[in-house]
Amino acid sequence: MARPPLSPIVIEKESKPKEEMDYFGFLARTVHPIAKKYDMSLNFKGWQDTKLEYANLKDGNYTVAWKVMEEMNLWADYFSSCANVVQKLFLDSETDKIEIQAIASAEADNVKVANGDRLANKDIRVINARKDRNGLKALYEDLQAKVKFCERCHYQAKSMYDVYTRFVLSQSPDKVKTS
Repeated sequence: MARPPLSPIVIEKESKPKEEMDYFGFLARTVHPIAKKYDMSLNFKGWQDTKLEYANLKDGNYTVAWKVMEEMNLWADYFSSCANVVQKLFLDSETDKIEIQAIASAEADNVKVANGDRLANKDIRVINARKDRNGLKALYEDLQAKVKFCERCHYQAKSMYDVYTRFVLSQSPDKVKTS
């Protein structure tokens, strides 16, 4: 059985070395300039390490299971908080898009609304506002999926840890620390 690639996206530019990333990294990179408009930066350093640690988790390695369990719980909370911020930006960008489209529509044709709307759809300001909104929406949805993924990973690591502790308790209850 084969695992999916950790970095399925490869970006190649002539003047730069090729860059490999996953879909989440791509979305975060795409949304980064939008976050900068709000004087924010999105920081997901450490996520790839935690994900790799989880991917390499083996039965019987209870210390790593405990660490993965804790980290996935923390990442779930972190991703949830980030999702809330990104959702706010997404909702604000929807409002901005509507405003920009209305202005562009009135500028294009202030007599016939339908014609103004059609022409506004070609306006670069409207196109860019839609792209910003789409990027924020995609990242928001991916962050929500990350929360669910972290919760499932936490549960699996906890199950592995619980199996280990039940085994140790059944063998020698006096050797297990409960604090």
